[in-house]
Amino acid sequence: MPRHQPVDRPTHQGEFVLRTQWDGKTTISNFLQAPGHSDFRQCRVQPVNPERELIVYNHTFLEQNFQASSQPGVFTLNEGNIEAENALLAAEAELSKLAKERMSLVDAGMELATEQGRADEKHWDELWAQKKLYDGEALKYCFVGYNTREKLAEKINSVKLVPVVDTLEGLATEAQELLAADGEEIASIPAFTFQPGEIEKDPLLQEAIVGSQDSYLAALINELGNSDWIRQALGFVDQQDSRCPYCQQPLPPDFYAELGRVFDQTYSKRVKQLTALKARYEAGVAHIQDQSSRKAYQLPDYQPHLAALQVTFQKNIQLLAGKITNPSTSISLASTADIVAKLNSIVQVEQEKIDAFNLKVRNRKVYLEKIKTRFWDCFRAACDGMIVAAKKAEKANLVKRDEKREAIEDIKKKAQIQKDIIARSRAQITNIDQAIESINNSLNMLGLKGFEVVREESELPRYRLVRPSRQDGVFKTLSEGEKTLISFLYFLEVCNGELDTKSGKLKTNRVIVMDDPISSLSHNYVYDIASLIYRRVLNPKDRFKQVFILTHNLFFFHEMLKHLKKADEFSLFRITKAQYSGFVPMKASDVQNDYQSFWQTIKDAQEGRTWRQSSRT
Repeated sequence: MPRHQPVDRPTHQGEFVLRTQWDGKTTISNFLQAPGHSDFRQCRVQPVNPERELIVYNHTFLEQNFQASSQPGVFTLNEGNIEAENALLAAEAELSKLAKERMSLVDAGMELATEQGRADEKHWDELWAQKKLYDGEALKYCFVGYNTREKLAEKINSVKLVPVVDTLEGLATEAQELLAADGEEIASIPAFTFQPGEIEKDPLLQEAIVGSQDSYLAALINELGNSDWIRQALGFVDQQDSRCPYCQQPLPPDFYAELGRVFDQTYSKRVKQLTALKARYEAGVAHIQDQSSRKAYQLPDYQPHLAALQVTFQKNIQLLAGKITNPSTSISLASTADIVAKLNSIVQVEQEKIDAFNLKVRNRKVYLEKIKTRFWDCFRAACDGMIVAAKKAEKANLVKRDEKREAIEDIKKKAQIQKDIIARSRAQITNIDQAIESINNSLNMLGLKGFEVVREESELPRYRLVRPSRQDGVFKTLSEGEKTLISFLYFLEVCNGELDTKSGKLKTNRVIVMDDPISSLSHNYVYDIASLIYRRVLNPKDRFKQVFILTHNLFFFHEMLKHLKKADEFSLFRITKAQYSGFVPMKASDVQNDYQSFWQTIKDAQEGRTWRQSSRT
């Protein structure tokens, strides 16, 4: 069968629904009669009220009550026991008062639930806003599966609050590095090695390199202390000239030969050793400078040590150059070992980071999951203030709702006491004879002769239809119109009476549903049935909680309108069916006759509110 769209709950005591061709009128009455049936597992009646009684007149009601040879008796009140009657009236009044109090508490509880719903929405929005701060590319994978506010809130609340040392920004950096690596490991960082550093302790640098003592000039040169100056000056004079380059006096024979004996091969060898040491030292410095210029060594931690190393190198090279120029001087080079050691300690720290990162790259999936776990711990801590505030408000709301529930339970207990009083009082002042008399009087009023309702003598009070000449199977001998009328008269008694004297429910909580009380074969009784409905169902207007009348009969529709206008509170609807049934509000003047009804069907088809017959199931 087709499903039905949800319909807003009517707000008036009387609801008149006019059906058109192929609508869902019968489906609606069947659902209200048996809402628990498997055909209606997707349908609901709102609001839920255990005190509500739904009494439905339709073809199913007729079959259930008149296929058997007798019908259950309907208990109605009679006069005679004033004390019991007064007790009944007092209990009904108190039960009605309690029902109003209960509904007030239910409404208050629902408002608290709605208030909590709004608070939940606000809390979810706050958590969602926090999520947006960290759901960029790096940490986006942490939020997979939590793409709604509700799921995100459920996840956060499932995470236990623990102390955290991580920051969300730091975790984002870790994740970004892993994701960006794409399986590629970072190259290791070579340590700094400066082999020429041993030159800084070479004994030759402390040695005063002077000429040979074999020449008669050696003593004079040593006494003057200017051997370095003389060695350098030899390169600028013409040794073929026998005159002194300064005073122009003749020089002693073999003067330059004697000077050469002072600066012999041993002296030259020492100077060459100094030059080699300097060249080797400069090569080592160049290697260090090239290494330190690489990207891996540009971290801030390296820079002060590299700067100090560069200054030391420059000073040592200057000292070496001075030693070569003045071999007789003694020099001491500054040690670079401590600076290189400090640089290598930084290299070691960074290398450990690289090794750890490369391990993560090799096991990227595992480490991303670890980052995710740490992320949720950190995110939970970041949201703790919001969660604490939300839980505090929820707890306060829950306390109030529990108070309402306890008050409702207390009212239920009080209501049960009144129901027991009602049941006992009704048992003392009810019988089925009054309903029999009412049905037979209505039959006479309608001019239906030849059969009547009598009491059947049995353990349980029941009715039976009889004819003067026939006692059994009388209902089968009736015309379809007569069947409709007698079943409807019985229905009116059920509405106003009780099938069970032990029932303690209020009749004012009943909802009455009538599906076509006028058949095509009983149209002569339109006026009478409409009058009965008004007198026995609609008047007074607080007799029942709500009344639904469904019909396709325009004559009956307009006849009922005359009475409904007296009732003052009613609504009119028209049922249409496309893929689903729908309720369309209407005015009393919208449909005056069958001609207008047919045109309305055509308009519904044009507006897509009808279902083609070939599509019906």
